[in-house]
Amino acid sequence: MGNSWFPQGQNAEGGWRLDIVSLLAVIGESSMDSHLQVLTSSWYCVLPRLIPAPQALLKPLRPTRLPQINAAVVGVHNGTLVPTLNYFPEILHPIDDLPAFGFKVLQITHRDEKNRMFNRDLKSSSSNHSNHNQINPIASRQEESDQMLASANTDPRVIESGYKAPARKSTMRNLKRMMTKDDNRPRIPARHASPLNIITIISFFWTFALMIWAGIIGDGTAILALATISMVSSVVGLASWWHPVLMSRPSKAKVPAGDVVIRTREGAFLLVQCDEDVARELYTGTEECKYYVTTEGYPILVGMGTVLLMISVVLLGNCGFIMQAAIGLSYMVLNGVFWAASLLDKTRFWDLSYYNVEDVTPDDSRDAHLPSNDFTGDQEQRPSFTRTMWYAIRETKKIGWVKRGGAAPKTAEWDEWLRIAEHNAIQGNREWPAVLMRDYVVGKDSTITTSNLATSVHPHAEDRLQNRVPAFEIPPRESC
Repeated sequence: MGNSWFPQGQNAEGGWRLDIVSLLAVIGESSMDSHLQVLTSSWYCVLPRLIPAPQALLKPLRPTRLPQINAAVVGVHNGTLVPTLNYFPEILHPIDDLPAFGFKVLQITHRDEKNRMFNRDLKSSSSNHSNHNQINPIASRQEESDQMLASANTDPRVIESGYKAPARKSTMRNLKRMMTKDDNRPRIPARHASPLNIITIISFFWTFALMIWAGIIGDGTAILALATISMVSSVVGLASWWHPVLMSRPSKAKVPAGDVVIRTREGAFLLVQCDEDVARELYTGTEECKYYVTTEGYPILVGMGTVLLMISVVLLGNCGFIMQAAIGLSYMVLNGVFWAASLLDKTRFWDLSYYNVEDVTPDDSRDAHLPSNDFTGDQEQRPSFTRTMWYAIRETKKIGWVKRGGAAPKTAEWDEWLRIAEHNAIQGNREWPAVLMRDYVVGKDSTITTSNLATSVHPHAEDRLQNRVPAFEIPPRESC
């Protein structure tokens, strides 16, 4: 030992000691925290396997809602104001990607909009025609054929033959819905082939390979250690197994469009054109976490997982040198893999194919965050909050959402500017100098006269600061 800088051999005096390898099993909680919700949203979470920091799942309470970020989300037509942006809209269109004073218009629809509306009409009319169908068998058969046409899993050749094909449903999906008792509310499932699910399957088989290896070399302690720590992932995974459920409209009456405007803290605006169903599901409704294990059963499973984790830590410290090295290396690789997975886009983990997102930003508004050469005035060329807000007003042709969302200061001068902006937006005057008129109306408190628009002279504001900040300031994100 005196002639070497490093230990020599195994476990002997002066050799390598791996008793601390059990510590590797509980390291990596920070990298696991970002994956907990996606990891436990699939049935793969109940597979027994090695996972870094299983204690990250041993929480006293389960979250009831998905994480949100601060933003002003206001309905253009209904005036609904939500001070936060939900989890899934942030994945569909990350607002952090919007630069300061940026502007974008997105159109979000359901991919199966036509089939969904057709199915809705069938359901609404079925009760009205039930008595008539009993008398008229031809109409009954026609409606039955229409219902089969509405099914995506029905072969058209079967419909032509007049026989009804049995509906194909996933057994796992039926089991899930029977356990949660939620059939009609929209859901966003996790991707079956997501990177985390692939890691889970590989870890599952690798864990059994380690157990076989331990059996070959006769290390019974390692077999027990691997079995107990694998059961921890199964128990706590079952306790935290959940799926997201979105809000839906209980009534299907005709309502105005559900367009929303999202304002970021950096002064960017995002206009989302959608119907009320999409707006309720993604923006104005809540995203709830529905668990398959009841609230009463959760602490029992967490207690079992805690006991199994403590036992496995003790057993890991008494494994043989070879298995300690193999298990320690496995945890180091798993920590690195989960850290690398946190760098991937979240769209790789969630199946958002239910929604179709299309960028319909007009060409004259596409580069709102960049200097423009479309105007002669220097003020109109520079990107600014006022210019971007005018772009949003120009597309919505309304100012109610501006006042409701607190995007503009609540002063008489700004109210006058908003009225003039709305008038020009309705008239289709896309070249209206918004920044220049702001300085003229707000800065000088002067009277502005336009055709078909009554204006008046406003007195000087009591507090000039009211003209310089929005009525509602978006709070910053919580520091990690």
